Amino acid sequence: MISKFTRSFLLSCIALLLIGSLFFLNPPIRIYHDAVNHAWFNEDGVDPSLQKPQPPPAPPQVEAGTVNGGVIMGKLGNETAKAELGRATWKLLHTMTLRFPETPTDDEREALRAYIHLTSRLYPCGECAEHFQKLLEEYPPQ
Repeated sequence: MISKFTRSFLLSCIALLLIGSLFFLNPPIRIYHDAVNHAWFNEDGVDPSLQKPQPPPAPPQVEAGTVNGGVIMGKLGNETAKAELGRATWKLLHTMTLRFPETPTDDEREALRAYIHLTSRLYPCGECAEHFQKLLEEYPPQ
């Protein structure tokens, strides 16, 4: 038979385990109030559910010259970095276009077009950026 001490020790361990698991399963909620600007914050920053609803900001207007200008960067001399950059960029572009909506809105279509043209300007390898821009002239995004 189990002694009184062993039984109380086991019950105490089980109770501590149950109470401890409650803290791990339901961590305490921490919300803070900023007295200066009267905003509510949680651990991730401003808590949108506690803020007054704000109208959505107007999308930034991009001038045509900004999107369709010339190459900005110079030649990238390191061939290994150039190859790695190319693989990563193609993976990004392919993933982005695969996840793009089947029937995009005009705004979404324009955003992707601007992104592709800006990528051709800001690409870190100037030589590759020039080639990318020539390809865009020959085969513009549809």
